[in-house]
Amino acid sequence: MEDIFVVKRCNKIIIHGRREGENEHLPPDAAVWYRIADTRTEGFIGDGYDVEEDAQRVCRQLNAKSQVTARQS
Repeated sequence: MEDIFVVKRCNKIIIHGRREGENEHLPPDAAVWYRIADTRTEGFIGDGYDVEEDAQRVCRQLNAKSQVTARQS
């Protein structure tokens, strides 16, 4: 059975603000984060994860629960 939930890697840009009176402005940082996508609805589950392993763990749990629910139906 194909997995319903998959981990998607997303790009993120971190913008650094500056306080009044500061002349230096740090450049933005490029980073990544991970979201769990529902392949049926193309929507996302949860808030997202900074560590891919955390997203993979939750994704495996969601897929395991969905397979148990499908077998019971």
